[in-house]
Amino acid sequence: MSATQRPVPGLPCTREVMWRRVLDDLSVEHARFERNESGCVISGAVMIAEQGAPLRVDYRIACDEDWRTRTVEVHTAWQGARRILRLERDPGGRWRRDGEPSPELDGCSDVDLEVTPATNALPVNRLRLAVGGRQEILAAWARFPSLRVIPARQAYERLAETRYRYTSLESGFTAAVDVDADGIPTAYEGIWRRIAESS
Repeated sequence: MSATQRPVPGLPCTREVMWRRVLDDLSVEHARFERNESGCVISGAVMIAEQGAPLRVDYRIACDEDWRTRTVEVHTAWQGARRILRLERDPGGRWRRDGEPSPELDGCSDVDLEVTPATNALPVNRLRLAVGGRQEILAAWARFPSLRVIPARQAYERLAETRYRYTSLESGFTAAVDVDADGIPTAYEGIWRRIAESS
């Protein structure tokens, strides 16, 4: 490791977790968190019963050593159609979608994939709020199965050592997000719950 490289704080080299969507019991996810010298990679497979049809979402998110999103690749299969979404964020906060500039997303600090609690780990680890701290962010919010990506104003507040409050500033939706010592969600109030893990 060079003098300019350092491991991602707090995260073991590899962790795998599984969540179940307790809101409606219509989804389960297997996600993998990997640390390397240049940052962290989060990848996962989400299986969803969407409008009565199977929806599969495979994703890979690469972040730098400070948990800033660099690249996102999403593959979906739904109702016989297979689609791919690719996003890139440069160090200046400018985004590209499928290789083309996406100025409506410029200034977004994180990606937020609607179908997974995994992406809550990005602002939790990037912000590293003190207990009682709160910060607003702008996230690139990817919707499914449409793959529409829009900027979304959000807020994170650290309520306790392992508990945060997430708020969508546009809709007013709010939920408690419990995390482990590595900032990886264990429960997303009323929606997701971790059911398995390994390292």
